[in-house]
Amino acid sequence: MQRDERGFTLVEVLATMVILSIIGVTIWSVFFQGYSFSQKAISKNFMHQETNLLISNLTKIHQTAKQYEILNTSSNCEVTVKITNKDNTTRTDIFTHPKMCFKFDITNTAVNPINPNLTDVQLLLTTSDKNIADNTITIDTFLYRVKGVKYK
Repeated sequence: MQRDERGFTLVEVLATMVILSIIGVTIWSVFFQGYSFSQKAISKNFMHQETNLLISNLTKIHQTAKQYEILNTSSNCEVTVKITNKDNTTRTDIFTHPKMCFKFDITNTAVNPINPNLTDVQLLLTTSDKNIADNTITIDTFLYRVKGVKYK
């Protein structure tokens, strides 16, 4: 019998495969957790941008309208604003997004329609992602008019 044979035994090959499999599964799970977190962060950032855009539009309405009424249509996740302009014409603006749900709460006044000349409005705006249920943001903001400024 010759004892100078070279090579790996079956046990060594199986042990190597098990170790490499454990390392591969660990790396794979870390990668997908990072990807999931990244997608959630991208969605939250996008929700912040869209909510800030909605707040900007509502502030402009508050500063330029004679009177307006904010209606929350929670069934289709949209915010409807009925506006009476200074020349007594009316229009309705609807704020909606295909991937997001907007909800609001007027916290400092129960008067709806709102007269911007008499009061500033504290608004609690909640935006949630329709695809990721636990991904929501809430922004507490004020709709205001600067005193002494003539808005057009």
